[in-house]
Amino acid sequence: MLGNNLNTEDKTFISSLEDYLDKRSLFTLAISNEVKEIVNQIKEKGDEAVIELTNKFDNRRVSSADDLLVSAVQIEESYSRVDPKVISAMKFSYERILDFHRNYMNKGQLHTNSKLGKLSRPLESILVYAPGGKASYPSTVLMAAGPAKVAGVKKIYLTSPFMGGKFNDLILAASFIAGIDQVFSVGGAQGIASFAYGSKTIPKVNKIIGPGNKYVSEAKRLLYGTVGIDMIAGPSELVLYADNSANPSIVAIDLIAQAEHDDEACSILVTNDFSLIEKVNREIKRYLKTLARNKIIEKSLMQSGLSIVVKNAKEAIEVINKIAPEHLQIISSDAKEIGKKVEAAGVIMIGQDSATALSDYVLGPSHILPTMGSSKFSSGLSIGDFLISSSYVNINSKQREYKDLITNACILAEAEGLTAHSMSLKERMRIKD
Repeated sequence: MLGNNLNTEDKTFISSLEDYLDKRSLFTLAISNEVKEIVNQIKEKGDEAVIELTNKFDNRRVSSADDLLVSAVQIEESYSRVDPKVISAMKFSYERILDFHRNYMNKGQLHTNSKLGKLSRPLESILVYAPGGKASYPSTVLMAAGPAKVAGVKKIYLTSPFMGGKFNDLILAASFIAGIDQVFSVGGAQGIASFAYGSKTIPKVNKIIGPGNKYVSEAKRLLYGTVGIDMIAGPSELVLYADNSANPSIVAIDLIAQAEHDDEACSILVTNDFSLIEKVNREIKRYLKTLARNKIIEKSLMQSGLSIVVKNAKEAIEVINKIAPEHLQIISSDAKEIGKKVEAAGVIMIGQDSATALSDYVLGPSHILPTMGSSKFSSGLSIGDFLISSSYVNINSKQREYKDLITNACILAEAEGLTAHSMSLKERMRIKD
C-alpha cells in the first residue's frame, strides 16, 4: 500500500530519495503568476476586488464588503449548534495549549548589571487563516490563537473560506472559544492579500498565521515583507521509524492517520526490519475497509507513501535528518537514544504511546510546524512568533568598563574607515574628562 519503496543499499538511493523530496515543492510558475494577478487586484482595487474574487472562487453572491464580516450573533449560533462533547474537547485542548505556552513565556528581563538587554513587546495584530476547502480544522484555530493570546497580541482576526456562503460551525465555535476579535469569510490568495494590504473593510495586520493550499502558501511567500508570516506550509508529513519491536497495527494506523489529511500528505516508514513493511501493508489494507476517507487515504499512500529500509539506527538517523520531517515518531527499543540524535524535525514523539494524533489536538505545543525540510532552519509556532524585540541600552560614563568600550569601538570604527563614528565616541570621552 505504500506506493514508493527505497533501500539504502541501492546505488541510486540518494538520488531516488532526493527525487521524492523534490516532488514536495509547492510552487509552479503557473500558480505564481495566477497568485500575482490576484494580489495585484487586491492591492489596486481593495474591497471591490475582494468581493469579485470571493464570488468567483468561493461560489458566493456577496454584494457588499460588510457581508464578509461574520457577526457575533452568527458566531454564537454556530457555537450553540456544535455537539457539547466537541465544545468540551475544544475547551480542554485550548486550556492545555494556553498552559503550555504560559510555561515557556519569556518575560524579556533586562540584564541589571550592564544595563543591556532586550525589551519584548507583542505584535499589534495578526490574522489566523483557517483552511476550509477539502477539510476544516478548528484545532488549527486553537493552536494558532493560543500562543498569540499568551504573548499578548492586541487584535486577533480570523478568516476562512465559507464555500457557497455556508458557515462552518466548528471553525466559528473554535474562534469563540479562542476569543478571536473578528471573523471574516474570505479565503484563498485573496484572503491573504486583503489582510496584508488592508482595505476600507478589512484591517491590515502585522503577521499572518496558518496553513492553506498552494495558492495560500504562494500568496504568503509573495507578500512576505509587506506582512510578516509564520512559515510557508506544505502538505503534512510524518516519518515513522520502527524496528522489529513495533506493533505493525499501530504503525499502519499512524501512517493512515497522516494520509487522511489529503491526497498530498506524506507518510514515510523507515525501518531496519524488511519484514515489517509487508506486515504494515497488510494492516493498512485491513483498516482501509472501515474508514470514511479511504479513497483519499489510498491515493495519498500510493502517491506519496514511502518505505525506506535502512541497515541500522545510525542510517535511520541520517535519513531522518535529510528528510527533516514535520512529524517524527519513533517506535523502537532504542527510541530515546535515537530521538536525542535527531537534528531536524518539527516535533519528535518517543515511543508507541506518543501518538501523532495527540500532538495534533491536545498536548499543548502548536501543531503548526515546519514542512518540506524547513525544520532544518525553523521551528514550530510558539509565543516567540508573536513578539518583537528591541535591544535595550542604558549605560553611562560612570561605569568602570565605559572607557574600554569607547577605546575598542573607536579602533573598530577607524579600521572600517568610519571616522565620524570614532569621533562621536571620542567626543563623549572629551566631555567626560
